Amino acid sequence: MESIRNNLIPKNQSCEGIVENSAHVVSEIPTCSFSGEPADYYIGLSGPGYHDEIRVIGAICSKFVETAILNILGQGVDEVKWPVILDLKKEVYYHAYPAHLNGLSPIIGWKSFITLQHEKL
Repeated sequence: MESIRNNLIPKNQSCEGIVENSAHVVSEIPTCSFSGEPADYYIGLSGPGYHDEIRVIGAICSKFVETAILNILGQGVDEVKWPVILDLKKEVYYHAYPAHLNGLSPIIGWKSFITLQHEKL
């Protein structure tokens, strides 16, 4: 398991569109842990803060994000328990803690986040 620094975008900034499989930025596209297809994201666990350490657990493709979130729920230790989705550059794309603050589950938060990203297009 790899740990990286959390570079979550501050609340007063917005993400720029939907993350696509950015092969030109990544030296080698990782393989999805579920399907063996090229991955679109990494999944990990983080603390609730903006600068907490992230434990990267694996690579996933878009169609398995919800499955991956379900699989890692309950695997955290202490405060490092919040699911995060990272782009292929390992920058935070989605963090489940703000969803929790809004009374949403990590998966409903992900669905809401993706819907907002699609609306921005």
